[in-house]
Amino acid sequence: MKRFAPLAACLLGVIGLLLLLPRFDAPQPHGIELTRGEAEKIADQEARSLGIPVDRAWTNDTWVGSPLLDRVLDPDPARRRAAADDPAIGPRLGGYRITYYRRGLEKFPPYGYVYVGYKGEILSVRLRKRAEEAGAQPTEAQLRPRADAFVRSRTFAGAPNPQFESARPSLQRNRTDWIFRYRVPTKFNVDNVVPYLFIYFNGNEFAGWDLIEEYADGSVYRGDNSGEVAGTFGQLGGIYLMLLILIVMFLKKYHAGEVGVGTASFLFGTTLFLAIIFEITISAAASEGTGLGGIDAQQTALAVSGFKLLFMGLPTAVLVFLAWAVGESYARERWGERLASFDAILRRDPLNATVGRSVLNGVLTSPFVAACVLGVATIPILLGSAHPTIGDGTEMILSLGGPFVNLLNSASQAIAVTVVGILFLLAVAHRRRMLWAGILAAALLCMIGGVAEPPIEPFWQRTMFGFGGIGAIIGIFLAFDLLTATIALFFGCALTAALPLAMVAHGDLERQLVLSLAVPLILAVGFAVAALLTRREVVYTYEDLAPHVKRIVERERVKAEIDAANRIQAALLPLDAPSLAGASVASHYRAATEIGGDYFDFLPQPNGDIGIAFGDVSGHGLTSGIVMAMAKSALLVQVDYDPSPRAVLDVLNEIVIKTAPKRIMMTFFFGLLDSRAQSLRFSSAGHLDPYVYRAATQRIESLSSWGYPLGIRRREPFREHSVEFSAGDRLILYSDGLIEALDDDGEPFGFERFEATIVKSGAMKADDIKKAILNAVRKFTRNRPPEDDQTLVVVSFDEVASEPVLRPRDMDVLAVSDTVH
Repeated sequence: MKRFAPLAACLLGVIGLLLLLPRFDAPQPHGIELTRGEAEKIADQEARSLGIPVDRAWTNDTWVGSPLLDRVLDPDPARRRAAADDPAIGPRLGGYRITYYRRGLEKFPPYGYVYVGYKGEILSVRLRKRAEEAGAQPTEAQLRPRADAFVRSRTFAGAPNPQFESARPSLQRNRTDWIFRYRVPTKFNVDNVVPYLFIYFNGNEFAGWDLIEEYADGSVYRGDNSGEVAGTFGQLGGIYLMLLILIVMFLKKYHAGEVGVGTASFLFGTTLFLAIIFEITISAAASEGTGLGGIDAQQTALAVSGFKLLFMGLPTAVLVFLAWAVGESYARERWGERLASFDAILRRDPLNATVGRSVLNGVLTSPFVAACVLGVATIPILLGSAHPTIGDGTEMILSLGGPFVNLLNSASQAIAVTVVGILFLLAVAHRRRMLWAGILAAALLCMIGGVAEPPIEPFWQRTMFGFGGIGAIIGIFLAFDLLTATIALFFGCALTAALPLAMVAHGDLERQLVLSLAVPLILAVGFAVAALLTRREVVYTYEDLAPHVKRIVERERVKAEIDAANRIQAALLPLDAPSLAGASVASHYRAATEIGGDYFDFLPQPNGDIGIAFGDVSGHGLTSGIVMAMAKSALLVQVDYDPSPRAVLDVLNEIVIKTAPKRIMMTFFFGLLDSRAQSLRFSSAGHLDPYVYRAATQRIESLSSWGYPLGIRRREPFREHSVEFSAGDRLILYSDGLIEALDDDGEPFGFERFEATIVKSGAMKADDIKKAILNAVRKFTRNRPPEDDQTLVVVSFDEVASEPVLRPRDMDVLAVSDTVH
């Protein structure tokens, strides 16, 4: 099924695009044929005819529309389509503006500009002079006939039958400039917007004409760029916040030798190279409208591009470096197979079936990505909270540098998003069993960053419903691998940006757009087929792995073994407290490391007694855990044969002596509790003396039973003792991890504090006594992690004991034992 999933996704994506694209074509320049290069040639010819020194100028080509008309028409796509056919309104909706700037002088004012409609018509041309240039000071009466004659001499695209309305002088130091305003009648309703034709004179020199829109009531257009400003700061904030997080994680893993910088450095260089090429390509258009004091337009463009590279491009490249280094380390632990094809390319071994399959899957799933972008963006359109707009993709192609810029931008997004948003965020979240959190973080990051942005307005709706593309990419990564997601995102972004314009374009521009999409697709498919024909899969041996990857693999191997040992040890400890007649039991266990050396257990006996085992192997860790497991095994066998405490310790001692490593000892306590008679027979092998809280006196006493720890060849036999309890008495067994718990100054909790806590809480139930002791230790240590295993068992005798009935076996033992009261 997975084998045919890319084909199914491709089919769904293509069908989805065919159904969705018509919803987004209203703001597009329908019938556009002119390319940027062709528009510049037309503009140069017109500029020369007006006296603009084209050969001495620095030229900037951008795509501009009418903000006033866009605000009125964009919310109603049907009205927008109808406006495109109106002779007065249609030509004003968008075109190429070619501006000619002076070299070596301040950017504004430029020599002039030419506005070329997207079908090749001249919409505006204007020659501008600097304020200090001298000229005549004509009157309105002198220039009005010339202006009227010029208006009658030709037909203006976007200004049929203009009617004179007013003239306005502009007084300069050494000349008087004039603007003659001609109102353009139109039957098309554009609310409060009035189209005009302006005729310009610099002194008495004719200086061109322009198409201008104004509000009929004289109000000033005020654009709302708060969303875009917030978006820019959001992107910068997201980048620098991620940098701070990643630097800390990188330094920690680098110190542990778990990250490599070779591949990360390559990705850093690639990301930075793409950013530099992108900024060089768009530098002129991106700086349009920006002035930096007295420097010229070319230097302004370089300064703006340098600023963006310094504060956006370079940090993004560093972010990719850190995200790969850290993300790879986490991904190797769970998703190593999803990096295989990506690795093969970075290891200069791309021609293999593994890479070919990923590339082909990425190409096939890319229409699905584009369809998801537009599909999610359709939701607010249907709800009426958003409307289609020309889109950043169309503006990028028409204004910033053509289809090539679209490919550069798509490549940059593909690398940054898959490395930062997919590899790092998802791998870290998956490592912590919180994949859902990684998916949400990746979606949020990409929505703020404007990845695969849908062509809708307003800004906040575009941001809120911008998760379609990243959602599809996350699904593709989880279904396939990282390279598939990267290729799918690259082509998905390119399709999202170019298809709305390609659907309405004709002529040379249509051919450029088709080629910009078709050539990379054909190359990718051709490479994928050639790689698949090799039938060679990427199979890494241990020797092929980078040193830091070997360390990760080794760490994971050891961790897996420790996890298995931890599960085994957990199975050795009791799951629940035993149910006793007239008594209750509470217990606590906390290991200092993954494998602890403490042990306790409750062993029910056929006669109704409960065996209580409590042990502590010297040290902690894997060795201690193994010794503890051996003791558990021997204990289970012995209690079935002879559960008397002294016999149990004798057998365990021999086992530890014969099997445990040298210098490994184990203290051990074993007792048989008769809850009905409320008595305990016990023996101890060097374990800390248990405490008994006497309700009658509200004092505590220790159950002293001297003996060597298990594992030491001794001369004296183990001793067996017995103790009786009354209603309200408490039995407390503990390990030295509680007594030796240290505070920040290195002072141990100690016996005095431990005993005082027991006395203070002795009248409580078993579980409350346990909590009181643990809280006292935690408060004393300020929640410092324990340096030794901590184990605690509390038995609470809650009812009056019945008369003890001595069984034959009991009487035999008591004949040779001591009694503690």
